[in-house]
Amino acid sequence: MQNTDHVAEALQVVERQDAHLRAEITLWWNRYGAEYGGTDRHKILAQANISNWIGKFLFAHILQSKDSRAQAVSHITTATTPTEALDIFDRLSQDCNFWTIFSGSIGLDILPAQAWDQIQQFNKLLTNINIGAIEQSQLSGILEATVEVAVRKLRGQYPTPPTLASLLVELCLNDIASDRILDPCCGSGTIPRAALERKLSAGVAPEQAAASVFAGDRDHQAIQIATFAMTKPDLMDIPLRIFPKDAFSLTPDTKLQFRHPKTGVLFSEQAGQFDAIASNLPFVAQEGRKQYGDAIAQVASSLPSNMPGLPKKADIAAYLPFTLHSLLVEGGRLGIIITNAWLGTAWGDAFYALLNHYYDLKYVITSGAGRWFQTSKVVVNLLIMEKKDNAKNVETAIDFIVLKRPLEELSDAEAIRIAASQIQLGQTQDETMTIRSVSRDTIERFRAYGLGRTAQFVDCDWVLDLPLVPVRNFFDIRRGARRGWEKMFFPTKGHNIESGYIRPVIRSSKEITRYETAANSDAFCCSRSLDALERDGHTGALNWIRRFQNGVNEKGKPLVESLATKGMYWYEMSADALADLVMPIDFGDRLFVARLSPPDFAGQRFTCFDARNGIDVSLCHALLNSAISLFMIEGMGFGRGEGVLDLSKDRIENFMHILNPTLLNAAQAERIKTAFAPLLQRDLREVADELEESDRQHFDDTVFDVFGLDVTRERVYESLISLIGIRQAAKQ
Repeated sequence: MQNTDHVAEALQVVERQDAHLRAEITLWWNRYGAEYGGTDRHKILAQANISNWIGKFLFAHILQSKDSRAQAVSHITTATTPTEALDIFDRLSQDCNFWTIFSGSIGLDILPAQAWDQIQQFNKLLTNINIGAIEQSQLSGILEATVEVAVRKLRGQYPTPPTLASLLVELCLNDIASDRILDPCCGSGTIPRAALERKLSAGVAPEQAAASVFAGDRDHQAIQIATFAMTKPDLMDIPLRIFPKDAFSLTPDTKLQFRHPKTGVLFSEQAGQFDAIASNLPFVAQEGRKQYGDAIAQVASSLPSNMPGLPKKADIAAYLPFTLHSLLVEGGRLGIIITNAWLGTAWGDAFYALLNHYYDLKYVITSGAGRWFQTSKVVVNLLIMEKKDNAKNVETAIDFIVLKRPLEELSDAEAIRIAASQIQLGQTQDETMTIRSVSRDTIERFRAYGLGRTAQFVDCDWVLDLPLVPVRNFFDIRRGARRGWEKMFFPTKGHNIESGYIRPVIRSSKEITRYETAANSDAFCCSRSLDALERDGHTGALNWIRRFQNGVNEKGKPLVESLATKGMYWYEMSADALADLVMPIDFGDRLFVARLSPPDFAGQRFTCFDARNGIDVSLCHALLNSAISLFMIEGMGFGRGEGVLDLSKDRIENFMHILNPTLLNAAQAERIKTAFAPLLQRDLREVADELEESDRQHFDDTVFDVFGLDVTRERVYESLISLIGIRQAAKQ
């Protein structure tokens, strides 16, 4: 890849001169850019093309041992141009199949002399060492290494770990020999390869195995890598079912075209229906959604009109189970790897409801021993479901499963099968996992508290017996102040702005060390015109505004436009709303609700609680920091890759509940406030340490006693620690 910059420069030069190439690159990047880990389209394309050339030569030389027609690669000499070489590979594709490897691609013929010379030297090396004569086990190793390098260099953000792929396949296949299985978003081919290997290891004939494993992807580069992943030396004479299609476009009637490697004859097969579909669904950032607009609209229009649709913020992956529904036989299994954001978001609520309409969700699996995707900060779940058989219409309980061992400890085939067997039978052994089986009726009861998914991985049935009421009965809940350009509205020390335009603000949870705190950062709040500032000689505020007057935001839009708000100056931020209590939107190792004393201004990283008239804020503050409330907070959100709890203002407003303070008389309320008082005098602790403190335990004992709760403090503590442990495992 050392020639990446040279090839990228060559692509840019030709692109400027060729409108057709310019259009091809523009559309390619618009469609696939979000799937590559970079922002420079020319460098990414250069890397893809260099990898493509290496793959072509390597595969052709390996193929020579199986098919004499592949010896055409030896006709490529130092006198051959890239265009002529592509013609040779095109003929190879016509003769020997493997179109996904030998076909052309955008700008593939644009190579500077230095890059082409090194690729030709690579071809000569392969000829000299006669790589096709190497024994099959070594050839398999070479193919695997090629896939690994290509994935790491080009699409290395979220390749499926082989162990996870094997577990997914094991849970999806019923009849190993005859089940047709599809991965419609195959990426680097890890999942279809696992399916192929599972069939072969079970003694299925290679022809039958290859004919029943299908892999598709809309990106040609992914298809090439997947072909390498699925190709084994003893399968080179057998057509693999790999095809370039967008998953959203697939239907049972879709005609898929392949070429037989022995005869070179084209043949087509109807996609039909599959017994199993297994896929690591693509992660697409919000800015990449526009390219899926038509597909999303088509899926949305097909959903039941009497059910809430998926919100605009739903991940693209959330739509795929419903577009794939028609491709499954009744009772067929769908296994997906999907971001864990569905556990604690509004789109996750709608997604879960729709899943229950179309599928019988069997298993929700998460990791309790580190992220499965170690090369990224993505945290995922594995969902296994069956297409509903309307004739049976029987819904089983959902098993929420936490894998307690790292994937590396499940790397051999037998360990994977043992783990899958425990999941299938709901029987745990050797502390490999925990399994909690929950009826759908019970989950429905938890939904009122926003605890229908994340919290279900641990013991939480005790919540349903608590005297709870919504927090919104006592507080108006809102997001902290947001104005879009923090550098301007939250100046650092030494800003020289007049004190009349500075308000105290609390900006970050790092500023909070105790349950009761005060705002101590600066916020710039000016509602006066520039003329008024100049007339009064308030040069500090005036100079501060002018410092940003000609600035632009991250997208290059002038700040005077991006910050424009109706009825306000572009540089104006109101600090009229004062919060009594604040809760971070991104909890880390500590869980707490802090009281601002006096009530004050809070920034956007907080959810603010504004007490209604007559509310005993001190009592509510104490109850919101009880172990029961801390569990409710942890259970409503979902954990991100850094081990941070993601919990939105809307979720808190819609679902947060508190032990009902109106049930208490004055003496009982005073008991709780008195027990909470010692906690106000010391620093906050990380949750595990906090629960060891004697004053904390006395406070929670008092709350449990005053409300007459049947659940023990120890049981609540265990549930809380277990749930936090799952989230924090992502940091491992």
